[in-house]
Amino acid sequence: MIDSTTFYRPKYAEIWAIEAVAAIILAPEPNNAGPPMPPLETQRLIIRDVQPADAGAMFAYMRHEPYWRDLPIEPPTAASVAAMIDARVQDQAREPRTSYFLAVADQTSGQIIGEAILTIRSTRWRQSEIGWAVSHDRTGQGIATEIGQALLDLAFDKLEQHRVYAQCRLENRASRQVMAKLGMREEAILRENVLARGAWWSSVQCAMLKTEYQLP
Repeated sequence: MIDSTTFYRPKYAEIWAIEAVAAIILAPEPNNAGPPMPPLETQRLIIRDVQPADAGAMFAYMRHEPYWRDLPIEPPTAASVAAMIDARVQDQAREPRTSYFLAVADQTSGQIIGEAILTIRSTRWRQSEIGWAVSHDRTGQGIATEIGQALLDLAFDKLEQHRVYAQCRLENRASRQVMAKLGMREEAILRENVLARGAWWSSVQCAMLKTEYQLP
C-alpha cells in the first residue's frame, strides 16, 4: 500500500459485518454512569470518543480503497460503518472499559480525518493493542505517527499498561515505518495468519514495553 497509515486489528477487522450485533449480544450490560474519556490533544489533532454522528464523516474516508486495501475486511458500507460505531459507543460505558475507538479530528478545521484504536487485550498482564487509520488525502504528513504517539501516551501514562503492540500486513511498508518511528520493536512475522478476501496474508508484529517508553 503506497503511503498507507492503516493498521489492521485482527479481532476487530475480521468480523466487521457482524461485530455490532455480536458486541451487543455477548458483552455485559454497560454501566451508563461511566464518564466519557477526556479528549487527547496533540500538536495538530483532537482525538476523542467516537459518536454516532461521526458515521457519515468516517464512511467518507473508509469507503476509499486506500483505507481498506490492507485490512482483512470487505469494503465498508454506510450501514456497516454506522453499526460498528454504534457498537463502539456501547463500549464507552462498559466497566471496566477495555475498548477505545476514537475519532481523530483536525484541530483547525474540526474535520474527522482518521481513527485511533486501543484495545486492552489482558487486564491481568496489562497488555494492549493499538491501531490507527488516516484519510487517504491526509497521508504522508506524519499524522499517523502523531496518532500513534498519542495512543502510546494513553496506554502507558494514563492506563498504566506494561506492553503495547500493533500489527500490520507484511507488505504494508508505510505502516511498518510508522511503528519504527514510534520506537516499537519488531517482534515477529506471523506467517499467513489472516484470511482476507480469499487470500492468506502474513503480518508483522511490533511492540513497546513500559520501560522503553518515553514521553515526547
